[in-house]
Parts: sequence; C-alpha cells; structure tokens
Amino acid sequence: MPASSLLDALQRSLENETRSSAGVASPAAILWPDPERQWLMLLPQLRALLPQIYTFADFNAERRTGPAIWLRCIVDRTVEGAPAEGICPIVYLPGVYRQELRAGVDCPQRLQPLIELQYRGTTWHQKNGREWSVEAFVTAVLGLDLALDARTREAMLRSLPVLADVDLSALRGRRLDADDFDGLAVGDPVRDLLRWMSNPASFRAGRDDAQWASFRSLVKAGFGISPDDDVADAATLLAEGGGKWEQVWSRFCEAPRLYAGVASALGKARHSMVTLERDPAHNGRRENVLRQDLNAVLSRPHAEACAHVLALVKEHEQRQVSVWATAGAAPLAVALEPLSRLARLASKTLSAATAEGAATEYADNGWRCDRALLDALSATAPPADHDLIARVAKALYEPWADQSARRFQELIGEQTRVDQINDSPDDSGTCILFVDGLRFDVGVMLHEKLESRDLIAHRSYRITPLPTVTATGKPVTAPLYGAFKGSDGGADFNPVFADSGDPVIAPKLRDAMRRSGIAVLDAKDLSGPESEASIGWLEVGQLDEKGHNLGVGLVRHLDEELERIAEQVSRLTELGWRVKIVTDHGWLLLPDGLPKYQLPPSLTETKWSRCATVKPGTRAEMLTFPWYWDSHVAIASPPGIHAFKAGSVYAHGGISLQECVVPEIVVQRSVPLVVAAIEKVEWRGLRCRIVVRSATAGLRADVRTSRKDQGTSVANMIKDIKDGRVDLLIDDDKHEGHAAIVVLLDADGRVLDYKPTTIGGE
Repeated sequence: MPASSLLDALQRSLENETRSSAGVASPAAILWPDPERQWLMLLPQLRALLPQIYTFADFNAERRTGPAIWLRCIVDRTVEGAPAEGICPIVYLPGVYRQELRAGVDCPQRLQPLIELQYRGTTWHQKNGREWSVEAFVTAVLGLDLALDARTREAMLRSLPVLADVDLSALRGRRLDADDFDGLAVGDPVRDLLRWMSNPASFRAGRDDAQWASFRSLVKAGFGISPDDDVADAATLLAEGGGKWEQVWSRFCEAPRLYAGVASALGKARHSMVTLERDPAHNGRRENVLRQDLNAVLSRPHAEACAHVLALVKEHEQRQVSVWATAGAAPLAVALEPLSRLARLASKTLSAATAEGAATEYADNGWRCDRALLDALSATAPPADHDLIARVAKALYEPWADQSARRFQELIGEQTRVDQINDSPDDSGTCILFVDGLRFDVGVMLHEKLESRDLIAHRSYRITPLPTVTATGKPVTAPLYGAFKGSDGGADFNPVFADSGDPVIAPKLRDAMRRSGIAVLDAKDLSGPESEASIGWLEVGQLDEKGHNLGVGLVRHLDEELERIAEQVSRLTELGWRVKIVTDHGWLLLPDGLPKYQLPPSLTETKWSRCATVKPGTRAEMLTFPWYWDSHVAIASPPGIHAFKAGSVYAHGGISLQECVVPEIVVQRSVPLVVAAIEKVEWRGLRCRIVVRSATAGLRADVRTSRKDQGTSVANMIKDIKDGRVDLLIDDDKHEGHAAIVVLLDADGRVLDYKPTTIGGE
C-alpha cells in the first residue's frame, strides 16, 4: 500500500533501513544525518510514531536527547531509556554531515563515539550517498512535482508540520509551488481538531503558546469543547454527530489512518450515545465473532468450508467498506474478500480432456485461484490474525491445488514431450528479458503493471520443460537454439554445451551469447539495439530467490519486484527494444508446507523437493517422465502437490499447473527504432560534454532532474548533437553536486537514451 502522508512515508523509509538480507545481522542503529536541520520541526510528530528516535543535542533524558557518548550507550543498551531488544534505535544528527562521520581520525571530537556505528549500523541517505533533504525525499520518495525555486523550498519547510499528515493524493498530479504550501499552513479547524483528538500530546508539542491559544479559542467557539479538557468530551460529541461534528466525522472517514488515535478517543466516549457505525468496540466485537467463525472453517470438509466462507461475506459486507476497515481495525472482515474469491474458485475442478486443454483452461481462468491465495496471504493483520487467515486460505486452496495437479498429471500420462517450445523464433530487434520463477498469476500482475504504464503488451503461455527447475528450463529461453544437449545421468538436471561439453551455468551461458553476437545487457547501464537485427538478453528480478528464502513472506515483496521489472521493461522500450519476457518455471506455495511423500532412498540418485532422478534399473511406484534434455533419463515426480522433503513451503520441480504453465509476455517498443546511444559524459566545472554514437540526424541533448519531464531541465538550453558530441552549460551553480540525468532526444523530443550523473562531476 503506498504511503498516505509524508509522516507515513518517513516512518516506512526509516523502518525499512532495519531490514537485512538473509544471513545478514540486523543493524545496531540507524544514523540520520541532517546537516541543514530541515527535519527538526517534524521531530515531535515523528516521535509519536517512532519513540526509538534519539537526538544528538544537550542531555535531556526525558526528551531523549544527549551527546554522542550517551547515544552510543543507548545503542549498546548500557543506560536507562534504551529501546527494548529487537527495536533498532534511530540516532538523529541535526547539523551533522554524513561526511564528518566518514572522516575517521579527522572526525570532530564531539562525534567520534558514533564513528563505529557506521559499520555496525546503517545510515539513512539517498542512493547517491547524500543526506536526505526534505526536497529530495518529497520528490524522490513521495513522487511530488515541485517548482525548483527558493520561495517554494522556503514555503515547504515552513509548512512541514502541517504537510506531514496531509493526504498525499490531494497533492499529486500537478506542480506544487510556494502558494500551495503556504495554503497548507492556513488554519483548517476540522483537520486540526482531528489531529488533536488523535494525539493531544504531539499536537500540543508542535505549537508555541500563541498558536495553542488560537487553536483553543477556535475549537471552543466552533465546536463547544476545550482542548484543555479530556478528549472524551470531544469523542462523545463526535459519536453523537449533528451540526459541525458531522463535518468532522466525514473528514475522519476520508482518511482515518491519518488520525489513528481517534479510534482510541471514541473508545472513551459515553457508549450509550454511540451509534454502532461509530463505535470501535462494536467493530471489535464483530471481529471476535468472525475470528471464531473462521476457526470453525478449519474443521469442516472442503465443500462446506468454501460454502461457509461465502456465507460469512454476506454477514460482514458492511464492515468491509466501513471506516474501521479503512483504518485497519477490521483485518478479518477485509480478508474475507480474497478468501471468498478463493472459496468460489476452489469449488471448481478442471474439465479439460487433454494436458494442452488443461493448460489453456488454467491460463484462461485457473490462475485466478492462485492469485486469490496470494491476495489472502498479503492481507495486513496482526500476527495471530494473519496466521488464522493463512490457515483458512490453506484449507480452501490445498484440496483444489492437489486435485488439479493429480488431474494434470493423469492427462500428461506417458507423453514423451509435454513442453511447447518454439525452437527458432524471430527475435530480431528483441531484448529477451529473463525473470526466474515468474509464475503465471504473477505474470498477469506484471502484465497489468505494464498496461498501466500505457505499454502495449500481449500475454500468452507455454508449458515449461520438465523437470520444472532453472537448470533445465533457463537454457530453453536463451536465444542459442540447438547449442545444448543432455549430460550424463542428468543428476543435477543441467544440460551441457553441445560443442564443449561444459555445463550450462549462468556465467558460461552469458559468455556463449556474447560470442554469438547477442547483447548481454547490464540492468544498471542499459543500451538500445545497435541495428534492426540486434538481439538482447537481460536477467532481472529475484522472485525465485526470495521465494526460497522467505516462503510465504514472498507475497510482501511481489509488488516491489514487479515494479522493478516493469521499470526495466519501460526503459528497454524507450531505448527502442521490443521486449519478450520469459521464465523457466512456476512454483507451488502453501502455508505450513506441502504434504510430504516418502520416497525410498534406494530408488533415486538425486532428490530435490519436487523431483528426483531414478536410478537406472529401478522402478519408482509413482509418475515418472523423461528429462527434457535426454529422454533416457527418468525423473520421478510426487503425486499431486506433495513434496519429497518435509516443510517445503515454496517449491518447484514437479508437475502441476502452477509449475508447468508459464507466461510469455511480448511488449512493443514505445518509440520507433532509432539506433543512438550516449557513449560518454564528462564534466568540466558546470560544462557537460556528451559524446553520442549515432548516424541519425536531428538528435538533441538535455540535462534534467527527471528524464521524462522537460520542465525539470537545468541546462541553459537543449542543444543539437553535431559531429557526435555537444556541450551543455548549467548556469546556476546551486545545482552543483546534485543528481541529474543526461538525456538523448530524437527530433520529436522522445528520450532515446539517458545516463545518471552528478552535476559538476562525481
């Protein structure tokens, strides 16, 4: 879910710094340098959300401020007031440059106790290494479009405490200037009343005595209460409604997450006067009843469980769209939506009579059941409720997935080849984008993201080679047709190069493509096709890696992974490529793990979670099929969705629709093919020399802060390319040291190529 406010985005960004990769220790602290003290005004409000913020300043234990040595003791938890274990302290450093800490022995003495925390902890900063300014965060993270003038910056900083919890949707889609930010600072009594009710202490802390007096007078005259009194009086009037309080309730309903404390305040109201709609306790009671009903689903036969979930939707449909659902206080009611889709879809079985028919049926509609499972597992809920949602989802999904897999296996039967691979497609002008583990339902999600970017994409499907593992499936997607053959025994399911006999591992595969004239691209430095016959190869995404590492936790990362892939596709099409998205296999995902099938060790040479090689001369009492690369090698597959290894939450290698039926998405280039590329960018002071490789006339160059927006140009003019080069001048030295993008444009102003840079040199 995207951030709803600056404060929300700031909290998420800081909390994201505490996450680490598998096998990497969590950071001991987050260092937050703020050389211009821009964020200082926001600290009281932010501390209400993140009490683990400690500030470099004079010692005041109550305010959680102190010198460097005290902050170091807080991180090491050797003094009182340190956060509990498992909570990462955030060390806010107003007036401190990141470079000061990195200076080592030259670091100012007052900061030296913090130097070591750079290595045990992490520093919150931009990708280019610079400290986060308010302007950089608002543009890069929130995606707001700012006028780049001093008056706008000053107005934005003045309005920061108010801007912090403004609904961002009201600010998007237009360029914001000083008048917009000054307008935010103008009093909004309803908003301020809700902010006070949500967190009286934080609201008071953000105002001086004069501002507080004005607010107190305003609400007393307009709403009949005094903010000096208990918040229960305001909560009772809000619950009763009528008059101006109806306006307050409507505003709260628009964005209840911005005023999270109002629900607690309503709990203090006189309940005899609270309508059920406005009573958080009533919502809580209904959640408890639903919790009991969902637990009862777990003990019912599959058909009854599906029917019972569908009945529960009708009971709680009003709460699914209530203010408490929007506020996140009705997670089980909200989870009923994907659970009900799952129940409806899981009630249906395959009707196809052939393996190919089953694959088509799955690609048309069957994937929706898998999507409903992922949506249910993505539900935001407290840990205990999330566990309940996952168990209900498993109870609905597992019988359907197992029955579908058994039917698909039955239809495959003794077919010697069940894959559908085009051995010699015409890939001229195409960049083949390989995504490991792009399951069909996730491929549909990617297709939707591509279309939302106004890209023209066509989705089809194919049946992947068997077994459904990367070693077997990835070589088939590479544009080196006829270059591979089976290896002895196929124990690792890995083919070899037909000419050398070397195993087809990733580095050797890329080297072979380069020798064949294929452009093996780097995701960080993309380039366009050199000719109409060019073929490109790019590998992106970590879907399979995260699936194996995180299991069900993969669902929390799907959106960011797909956004990253969609962004790469957009960039490739802008550079003139047609893009074909391919994958090697799908996967099965089941909370608490797939059921185990006991396979006698004497039958197999190699055993993976969902496939095994059968020893020559033995016979496995289960489905076996020939290896794609050598039909003499027999592969064993467990029945249904069983696994040979216990506890396999995320697995592939076997025969199921989820593993075998994979998407192929072809995306048209978004601009006519013009072969042009930026070869070099050099800075001499504020003069940028750009060297271009192209035989095309009419090309121009620019330096921008946003590659797609001409309005963000910082060059004194857009200039024509002459003799393969051009010099651009940056007039205003305030841009020096800031991140920018050099763009190469065609005669119509379309971006053909671009390179990130730092104005004035790296």
